[in-house]
Amino acid sequence: MTYCKPGDLAVVIKAHNACNIGTIVHVIGLYTGQSDLCAPAGDVIWEAQASHPMTYDYSGVLKRKRIGPVPDSQLRPIRGAPQAKTVKQPNDLVTS
Repeated sequence: MTYCKPGDLAVVIKAHNACNIGTIVHVIGLYTGQSDLCAPAGDVIWEAQASHPMTYDYSGVLKRKRIGPVPDSQLRPIRGAPQAKTVKQPNDLVTS
């Protein structure tokens, strides 16, 4: 099970680089590149776009990018409350 899905807006809740925590990202889809991210085995890695550059550590070299990989376990989706199902009322209970 994953927290996010493609198209979600999500907030970064955990990150190797603490400056990325709290960043709002748009989940684009599965990340297909190679990555040295700190993530649990089997974690889904998403490609995400941030509103401002996030900091990535590439073998000790810090780089700032707006689009990059983010582990699912470090994201929480931002979704509205589920819409309630419309309940039809019998005509005799409706008053005007």
